Amino acid sequence: MVSNIIIVNDFAFINGGAGSVAIRTACELSRRGKRVFFFAGVAPVDACLEATGVKVFCLNQYDILNNSNRLEAIIQGLWNQKAYKEFDKLLSSLDLQKTIIHFHSWTKVLSASLFAVTRKHHAKIVVTMHDYFSFCPNGGFFVYPQRSICERNPLSWRCVLCNCDARSFSQKMWRVCRQKIQNFYFWKNDIHFISISALTHELCLCHMPKKKIYPVTRLNNPLELSDTKCELKKDAAYLFMGRLSSEKGLDLFCKAMVDLHLKGLVVGDGYLKEKYQAEYPQIDFVGWASGEEKKKYILQSKCLLFPSFWYEGAPLTIIEMKSYGIPCIVPDRCAASEQIENGKTGFVFKTGDYDSFVTAIKRLEEIDLNEMQKNIINTFHLNDYSMESHIKGLIDIYGD
Repeated sequence: MVSNIIIVNDFAFINGGAGSVAIRTACELSRRGKRVFFFAGVAPVDACLEATGVKVFCLNQYDILNNSNRLEAIIQGLWNQKAYKEFDKLLSSLDLQKTIIHFHSWTKVLSASLFAVTRKHHAKIVVTMHDYFSFCPNGGFFVYPQRSICERNPLSWRCVLCNCDARSFSQKMWRVCRQKIQNFYFWKNDIHFISISALTHELCLCHMPKKKIYPVTRLNNPLELSDTKCELKKDAAYLFMGRLSSEKGLDLFCKAMVDLHLKGLVVGDGYLKEKYQAEYPQIDFVGWASGEEKKKYILQSKCLLFPSFWYEGAPLTIIEMKSYGIPCIVPDRCAASEQIENGKTGFVFKTGDYDSFVTAIKRLEEIDLNEMQKNIINTFHLNDYSMESHIKGLIDIYGD
């Protein structure tokens, strides 16, 4: 019987999808009487953790990107010695026969040194595949300068020599070193993987070592979804929502809105915001939004356009839109396409292909939006993404 659950995440606060799942599940498990520990690198500590009795171990370090001491950041990213020592102390204090260690993220602060600790103690670990850092040096199976999906074998010579990093080739070489260090310890552990989509499941099975069997279980991330339904109007705006970066395909969205003389609404922030806001004054850029403000913008739209170029593992935005009864237009090579029945609950286009993207938008302009919304409502089930369902799945995986 599992008595102790250690949740591992780079950050002790919510700063994205992985952090949200890590913190929310830690709090919920604690509410249900489990003894939960949360091991993180960067403060501040989310109030929910302390309020629900989760015992937090935070190293109060900087993440690699924001550490002004660049030499320290480079070394810590490869091997975080403080994380190793503190994690070793924690594991040494527990009965590891009754302990599960669940990793959500580790590459931005904590490093692969933690897997050396789990190997040393022969601990049972679970890894949720929020990204692809278990296999790929840049975590995305993506060649950022070319905006193309990478199908090279990780750490093969074709991989090592490929300039796939968003910043520089020297950064890629550092990532290769980090991955080699990680692989040395990571695959010596007994790991139970959690895949969050069919795509992540397939990639996990494809790239894990064949000498040993590592179980992989499919489990949806828990989401806080609305039961409000959007009133779809023909003259409403097309919505782009998310990080404003190159791989997200913001340029395709903006060009399509202008070429087709349609209303465009961009909700999100990122380094491309000012550039595209200046180039496309016809499009409404409202910046980052959350809570009721975000909901307000969602309800002003008639369709979400999701022109991402990369292997999105389980884009939560698509599920969120479906909960509102809003159709989506998505690319065929990321997990978003798993959520859309082409022609019935939205449209699927060829990844990165502008003409295919525009054709899908034109098709949506011609259909009965209310009929498509009925299809979405009839096939979408909120309970599939509930915390209750997720916790039940976790307990099954933990073996309790």
